[in-house]
Amino acid sequence: MRWLGGAAFLGWCLFLLGTSSTVIHPHDFFAWFAAHVFTDEVSFRRFVVFWGSSWFVIVKGWHAAEFAILCGLCLACLNRVAWSSPRRNLLIAVIFCVLFALSDEYHQTFVPGRGGTWTDVGIDCIGVCAAALAASGRQSWRLRHIDSRS
Repeated sequence: MRWLGGAAFLGWCLFLLGTSSTVIHPHDFFAWFAAHVFTDEVSFRRFVVFWGSSWFVIVKGWHAAEFAILCGLCLACLNRVAWSSPRRNLLIAVIFCVLFALSDEYHQTFVPGRGGTWTDVGIDCIGVCAAALAASGRQSWRLRHIDSRS
């Protein structure tokens, strides 16, 4: 069963690499929605207005979520295979994810139509920190809960 967690972690890393290698142009994005989702001009125009005012939160929120998931998967794998303490595994997972975010943005500088930005590294790191805080809180809760039983 250990291999399943490792496969999920590796699969997620490959997914991130794959999405970093693709470019979706706004014209293609809106053309697809116009052809496949919206049946009338009014609803399509409403979508264009909605997307124009909320794309940043949706797209950058997904960036943070991707790296929060990466951190959680990395930590889960480390906790299953590494013999070090949970806090050390958390630190290793955070360091790995931050380095992955840096390498991901650097990789995007080589993809035509994409570009790596420090802003995206920061947003990715927000996701990593959110996952790390949740994991740390869970670890603290488990320790308190186990200590209260003794």
